[in-house]
Amino acid sequence: MNYKIGKLEGICLIIIVMMNKILLNIPKEIIKQSKAGAPINIVYTGFLAILLTLVIVKLLNKFPNEDIIDIAQYIGKKPLQIVIGVAFITLFSLSILTAIYKFTDLLKMLYFSSTPALLIFIAFFVCIGFANKVGFRGIVKSNTIISVILLISLLIIIYGTFENFNSNRLYPFFGQNVSTTFIKGTQNLFAYSGILYLFLIKPFLKNKNDLKKISVIAILISEFFLLSTSITLLMLFPFVSYSEELMSMYLLTRNIIFGDFFQRIDAVFIFLWLISAFSYLSISLMFLTNILKKLINCKETNTLQYSILGILLGIILIVHNQSFFTFLETILYKYLVLVLIFSCSFLLLIASLKTKNKI
Repeated sequence: MNYKIGKLEGICLIIIVMMNKILLNIPKEIIKQSKAGAPINIVYTGFLAILLTLVIVKLLNKFPNEDIIDIAQYIGKKPLQIVIGVAFITLFSLSILTAIYKFTDLLKMLYFSSTPALLIFIAFFVCIGFANKVGFRGIVKSNTIISVILLISLLIIIYGTFENFNSNRLYPFFGQNVSTTFIKGTQNLFAYSGILYLFLIKPFLKNKNDLKKISVIAILISEFFLLSTSITLLMLFPFVSYSEELMSMYLLTRNIIFGDFFQRIDAVFIFLWLISAFSYLSISLMFLTNILKKLINCKETNTLQYSILGILLGIILIVHNQSFFTFLETILYKYLVLVLIFSCSFLLLIASLKTKNKI
């Protein structure tokens, strides 16, 4: 991972994480919690995300070549580094497992109903392993192109369903009550999980001063698409929060009609989503491997990656249960993101004060 990434590549790296979370039902989870107040809740939590991002970037300025794993070691030596490292490894592992499981279920439901899930799981892991074999530079550069295409595809979905919008479904505008939208709704900050990458990305930037622009632009773009897709789902499907649909965004693709010629183009979008998922999964594995290397002082990347993929494949085969993966995504992942965002911010503050006192 000696290649240094530029401003656009950094923005796209965070965006691919956020966009895949949108594909994997984050808008539905926010609607389920906030109902008609979901749009205003997204604006509110987006404002909090921007403020938190600015604070994190400010604190990281004192550590130009270190990520949160290095900073944890600086504060609490090896024990704290292991705790923070394991927490991030768990987070990335959950991301990989839930994404592969949900995409596999979608593919089985739509196209491969008679194909054993094992074969689809293996196909995902082989593709991720191959992508990481290409290397950090190849992943980052291809991700930049994929991210742009994914954003365009989401814009097409929103535009293509515009004719069926019913604005009456957006009321009451502030949701059921203030508590649901603004107090309990604060937990929806987990939707901006891309913030966590700010704790890890800085050592890989060409220009360390670009972190602020990368962070703010990526969060703003993510907020726009999270808001747009949530409003679209609300105005088209008032029942979406009760639906058992694996991916609520797939419902939108089934409603796109461009004249009489272009219809049922959902397969095109699923193909694009799969490509973006491979990019997202490869990035998650890349960071997971980098963290594990630091914890165990290992220099052999390829062997470590294959070992990680083998362990994750074993886990997904042993625990092949929809309710379990729903729990991982909606409960464990959600609160782990929130705990890590705030705990790592607190660690940065301590490290910043410790550095200041030494000076």
